[in-house]
Amino acid sequence: MEWLVLAALAGAAALYIALPRRDDTDDDDASDLDDLHAQRDALVLALRDLDDDVAAGRVAAEDRQRGRQAIGEQLRAVIERLRASGDRS
Repeated sequence: MEWLVLAALAGAAALYIALPRRDDTDDDDASDLDDLHAQRDALVLALRDLDDDVAAGRVAAEDRQRGRQAIGEQLRAVIERLRASGDRS
């Protein structure tokens, strides 16, 4: 009978430790949104830099197309994640 009580206590302790607390998840969500905003801003900046490099003659037009496509795919994924989280900025 003692082992049953100990097992129940161990199970309750494991659940308490494993399940996130509400205040922890709020901070994580805000941190995730901050990370997504930073990724979005970095990708937009990369697009601008690529266009500037083409204008300055440092990058060929064909390379610009491939670069914009690759960056654009990443940017779409980040924006979709932002929208899925309810963020509209």
